[in-house]
Amino acid sequence: MKIVFVDTRDDEQPYFADTFSAHTVEFVESAADVPADADIVSVSVDDEIGKKFLAAHTSVRLVATRSSTTDHLDEAAAATRGVTLAYVPDYGTAAVAEHTFALIFGVVRRLRHHMAREGKHRKVTAAHGMELRGKTLGIAGTGRVGWQVAAAARGFGMRVVAYDIAPDEELARETGFSYLELDALMHASDIVTLHLPLNRNTYHVLDRRRLALGKPGQVIINTARGALIEQAALLEALESGQLGGLGLDVLEDESALRGDSTEAITSQIIKRLHAGPAAGGGAADREHRLQELQGMLHNRRLLAHPNVFYTPGIGYDSIEALEAMDRYTAENITRFLAGNLRPQAVVRS
Repeated sequence: MKIVFVDTRDDEQPYFADTFSAHTVEFVESAADVPADADIVSVSVDDEIGKKFLAAHTSVRLVATRSSTTDHLDEAAAATRGVTLAYVPDYGTAAVAEHTFALIFGVVRRLRHHMAREGKHRKVTAAHGMELRGKTLGIAGTGRVGWQVAAAARGFGMRVVAYDIAPDEELARETGFSYLELDALMHASDIVTLHLPLNRNTYHVLDRRRLALGKPGQVIINTARGALIEQAALLEALESGQLGGLGLDVLEDESALRGDSTEAITSQIIKRLHAGPAAGGGAADREHRLQELQGMLHNRRLLAHPNVFYTPGIGYDSIEALEAMDRYTAENITRFLAGNLRPQAVVRS
């Protein structure tokens, strides 16, 4: 059996190689590098697996993503081909919940302003921080991560309100928060933090209309998925002052948060401009390229804004979470080979 791991860290490769020593194990940089005769493929959240990939890899029987999100996997295409999709339902809950507060503190204590001052003490009103005690935190999504954020917020003396498509009233009573509709939550909250899955119902769930419902100077935190927020509307709200601060660990274009972000985005823009339209491309191709460029320009302006505090997609990145992710992924593959993959690990529509 040939098992191929895509985009792995150096420190996890020996673990997978040893775990599956009875099989042929390969490590490649991207999904495009996966050999055509692979039987099992393990990918990260950055690897899109759809019709094109599956058509080029007819031997693949299992795609095991090392993530709890699955919107990068084409479930319909996999079902048509009879390919099983497996994921890791829970591995970084504590890490993401804790990182949410790292971003909250980064924004409300104006860390970017203070870091830019290079240690010089000046009485700058814009750089004054804000305390959490007595403020209202709105949590969109009360799954594992959202619940831990709610519990921690109560410890900071915050009032907590929440939104979820399936409210858990018992959880709310035990933790000490109340449920609101999303529009009402936006209106009531000083800080809003997102913990929703990305799907057709939540795509751009915070659009121009909803962002305008918030209190002037509201803070928004996103450690979930970038496409939960309409990027252009987010930038408008930030530049108008409707949003007082933004904490991001994700963007709609995840690559924009890697490395020296603003320089990387500028480089991407230049490449797109020089590339020109694809051979044989028509109006649809030009429109697609224009949208890409607009998105990149929005990302560059967003990340350069002094009231944005961002991290490069590291919310899940703790020693404990990464070890759990690798163990669960290895177990998914092992169980699949034995014919007893756990139902809760199977991606279902």
